[in-house]
Amino acid sequence: MAERLLSASPQGLDEVHRSPMAALWSTGEPENWSAGPRSGYLWWAAAGGAPQPHSWQDAAERRLAAGLVVDHEGAVLHTDALGLNDLNIRPLGDALYFSARVDPLVALDDGPLHVDWSAWANLLVMTTPIGDETPFSEIRHLEAATAWRATGPRGGPERLRRERFEPSWIAAEPDKPPAPEEMVDLLADRIPDRAGPVAIGLSGGWDSRLLAALAVRRPGSQVEAWTTSTDDGLDLDIAHAGTVAAALGVPHHVVRPGPEAWLEDHRQVWRRTQYQTLHHGWAMPYARAVHRLRAPLIDGCLGDGLLRTRADHPEVARAADPAQARTITWKALSTHFPRQREVWAPGAGETIADLSLSAFDRVTKPAEGHHAMPMLARLLTRYRGIFSSPNWMLGPEAEVWLPFADPDVIAGALRVPLSAHEGNAYYRAMLDHGAPDVARLPSTNDPGERPEPGPQRKTSPAALASLAESIAGSDEVCALLGPRLLAALRDPELRARQTRWSGPLYVLQWASMLARWQDEYRSRLSWEPLT
Repeated sequence: MAERLLSASPQGLDEVHRSPMAALWSTGEPENWSAGPRSGYLWWAAAGGAPQPHSWQDAAERRLAAGLVVDHEGAVLHTDALGLNDLNIRPLGDALYFSARVDPLVALDDGPLHVDWSAWANLLVMTTPIGDETPFSEIRHLEAATAWRATGPRGGPERLRRERFEPSWIAAEPDKPPAPEEMVDLLADRIPDRAGPVAIGLSGGWDSRLLAALAVRRPGSQVEAWTTSTDDGLDLDIAHAGTVAAALGVPHHVVRPGPEAWLEDHRQVWRRTQYQTLHHGWAMPYARAVHRLRAPLIDGCLGDGLLRTRADHPEVARAADPAQARTITWKALSTHFPRQREVWAPGAGETIADLSLSAFDRVTKPAEGHHAMPMLARLLTRYRGIFSSPNWMLGPEAEVWLPFADPDVIAGALRVPLSAHEGNAYYRAMLDHGAPDVARLPSTNDPGERPEPGPQRKTSPAALASLAESIAGSDEVCALLGPRLLAALRDPELRARQTRWSGPLYVLQWASMLARWQDEYRSRLSWEPLT
């Protein structure tokens, strides 16, 4: 089976480790470490510059990395402490096979594979599978702070057991929260002091402008900013980022996708992200530009989830019990999910909601009763899909720096009480300290009315026709939809009307992704209906 795994993997794999309990192949040389009787390899480390780990738990938390550890007990395969990395596993026989990509695990045998309907429910409701879900029931995602250990006495059978630990930030209490100035200094220290040019992915929000201002502060800095259209019909990102770049005195490059860029690129985006997020359909032209850079790119991933005020925060603070608090946050994260009867076939919408909420409750259980539960819940669920941008869109071709994805930054942010975030007061204080020249410039985070959006690339007639064609080609997917969307598959004018609010458009995109995935893996799928 190892030969099948290798043949279905990217070209250029080299064997970097082999022992009685484990074997590891990689397209590049993973970072290695040793501590006494333990030695290990780690990859996809989101946190750089941390001390060398001394255990798999240390590598998972302090480096936010996946990896393989070998010690006197056997071998340990682990993921990061937030479950953001795409480390997928498939048990077969007495072995556990793993891969960053799903397809090599699909290719391990010729037997039937099944739809994981909870994963597909969360692809719509949370915009990504959560916990251990992947689109296939037989293939699991290694979830936050977990590992599999292979052991076996000399000459005896090998044994596999699952391990997990509780990251230190779960115990973070709001008794000694860092001041906004301390958080800024912590972030500044997480931007490597490397000579040469550095790029910043500059949006119209707060995360990237803060990081840009901190990068410009470095002695001898050579910073340039890159911005693109997020296909929301407003392009406020481009306008606001240009103002910020001018105020900071850095060159500003804008990637403007063509009118049919979404149509041309969305299937490539779905494949790159392994059919595991509805995000980033707009991002491929920007990603190609980043791939051509000869400089590392600073990205603000995770900042928004850690530090911004959310509408559910006051309700969570008043919740009667942890279960109610989780439901409040789940509802806040699923506002784009439509429940109208005409959108869904009988029972489909209710089943999708039930599957999603059940998985959400299980995955966020470690955050139960935590004072910063809404932040932790977002990190443990929706950010798995958001994190696929630095992993699979910008990376692996580009070197991406993620200052917010640092254990000390995460732990510090989770010590800040929800009350301090009210009105975004804490984040605004950070901006005033760390980015005074741009802190009060217009931002996409500003409250108030927005202009009426213009045309979006994902809603062009050709893009909508492509969605409709793919869905109409699958009787199984059509069986999930209600009369309103089924009629829209046949009527271009009715299709266009569905795009006036996000719910039906999300469903059409989700249904098209499901139909494309079904078509790609049709020869292997044993399809079981949702309801």
